[in-house]
Amino acid sequence: MVSTTFKNLDNEKKARILDALLNEFSNHTLVDAQVSRIVKESGIARGAFYKYFDDLKDAYEFLYHNALAEIHQKISTDVSKKLKPAEYVEQTRQFVEKSSDSRYYALVKMHILHNENFFISNFNDHLIDENEYFWATQIMIHDAIKQIMIDPKSKEMILKKLSNVLHALAKGEN
Repeated sequence: MVSTTFKNLDNEKKARILDALLNEFSNHTLVDAQVSRIVKESGIARGAFYKYFDDLKDAYEFLYHNALAEIHQKISTDVSKKLKPAEYVEQTRQFVEKSSDSRYYALVKMHILHNENFFISNFNDHLIDENEYFWATQIMIHDAIKQIMIDPKSKEMILKKLSNVLHALAKGEN
């Protein structure tokens, strides 16, 4: 877990470290990431890195959480609110567009294509407790985002297919 020492750093130093983390995790998978490159780019000592973060995975989780918080800021994440299929599709569109317009695009893409397996149990554990319709929508939305990241030109076709399937599922739920 990120330390309070890191949270209390001055903004300039914190920004340097976050930029180095973003560069590292946007260009290297979590398996290939190296503390040495992060500390060199950010201008901190290796010991300081471990004072701020438990390990690379901890630093990655902190950065990715910040990225998602920025991207999701105007997207509803209230799971108690039952959305209509069109609303799910629109939120998926917003996520893809906000991701692609964000400085975090390469990080999100690297996460979805290479790193998410390190964190998938948290995603699945949350969904297992939900009803089947919500579980299916989340799995499909996640896969749609992944497919769009792989082939951005297919965005409209994938969103249309997602819409069709979510509408079919919604009919079956009623």
